[in-house]
Amino acid sequence: MQGHPHPSVSLGTSIERAQRCARWLRVILAAFLVLVAWGQRPAQAAPSDPQAAAYRGPLAPAAGRSLVTRWPILLSHPFGNDTTRSFRGDQADARGQFDPFGVQRALERRGAVVYQPDKVAFGSHEVRGRLLYKKCAGLTLTEMLCEGPQPVVVDGLHLAMARHCAHPGLRSQQGFDSEAACLKGLQFNIICHSQGCVDSRYMMVALRNEHSGLPMHRHVASWSSLAGANKGTAQVDLYLDLTAACLSDACRAGVFDALLTLQSWRIDRKLVTDGGNAMINLSQRYMLDSTDVRCKPTRGRSCPASFNERHRFPEDPEHPILYQSFSITINDPRHPCHSKHQLIWRYLMAKEGPNDGNISVESQRFTTYGRNGTGGATPVVARPLSATSLDPKRPHPGMYHMAFSDYLIAGMDGGRASCRGEDNSAFRFSRIGVYEDLVAELATRGY
Repeated sequence: MQGHPHPSVSLGTSIERAQRCARWLRVILAAFLVLVAWGQRPAQAAPSDPQAAAYRGPLAPAAGRSLVTRWPILLSHPFGNDTTRSFRGDQADARGQFDPFGVQRALERRGAVVYQPDKVAFGSHEVRGRLLYKKCAGLTLTEMLCEGPQPVVVDGLHLAMARHCAHPGLRSQQGFDSEAACLKGLQFNIICHSQGCVDSRYMMVALRNEHSGLPMHRHVASWSSLAGANKGTAQVDLYLDLTAACLSDACRAGVFDALLTLQSWRIDRKLVTDGGNAMINLSQRYMLDSTDVRCKPTRGRSCPASFNERHRFPEDPEHPILYQSFSITINDPRHPCHSKHQLIWRYLMAKEGPNDGNISVESQRFTTYGRNGTGGATPVVARPLSATSLDPKRPHPGMYHMAFSDYLIAGMDGGRASCRGEDNSAFRFSRIGVYEDLVAELATRGY
């Protein structure tokens, strides 16, 4: 499901005027707004796995190991990107753009079955979770959510299941002797990045599979979060405060809706006009305090539950799922690959502690549902992930949030890649290598 061609549509002079009007707002917010940023053996095992304790550290190299997993891989892309801009490979072109679908193709070359649905770049967790499950053809969000006349399914897990189970060779890999049996029993290994981890959790918790009639979590074997925005980020709360968004009843800033509508058209060629909801959804207030971000509890008045309270992981004894998270940090914000993210990195350091320039380690790890260890424990086993240095005197500068998607990290291309002409020869990092190591481990453990 490698994306779909978009119609070439001109919005005419009205959009051109809107673009000109929005340009000064882009300049004002440039220091704060990072529009495209939301965007190695597993840690938790099913109770019957005697090797569970062995999978709590870094991933082991995939070299020499099979990537043929029992269940297909489902990649859930981050905020601010479509599927063509997410999970890119290690090879950059003359413009510095990494190869689209590089991760998917590398995994498939080694035998993995991989699906990479396209959602929308900007949307609420609910909208993106529904699109991850099933996306229909159309220009508007109503059409894409299959609520328009004569909907035609074009993407999502729903379509992936239908195609997988209709293929005798594919379904036989899981031991299904019929299409019907496959549609009832097929599972997926979800690998997600940034907001893709939150919307995939929504899909697991809130939706029911139309093929089988079962809750969606029954079709998930494992969930692996890479720098997931699992508790939101304080930078969004900052944006909401700077724009006085929550002075309005809907807690919406028109500037976000305008900018993200234009960005959505540029990225997706879709008319998504409520991108501001994505910003609200990624705030700590929404994720950790209440889905009514304007509500303040007082004596005799309670607030609606937070997103994390409403959408706790299914812990089904009849269907145990492997839940794990991998966290990264920026270690040296002065490094040329990180310098433009210093402002947000320093702000998050003051508010939340170590972070990757967008999301705190606490949010990425996701071992509890609430703030500061409150809200109850999640079933997630948190694991570290880092790049390497060949020189003990030169620690690796760390990884920016979009390392798992499309960003240049020090150490890529055998240390030859550079952000601003700096020498990265002592460092090593491979985006594809991270995914290969993770999938190799899933295969080794029978997922």
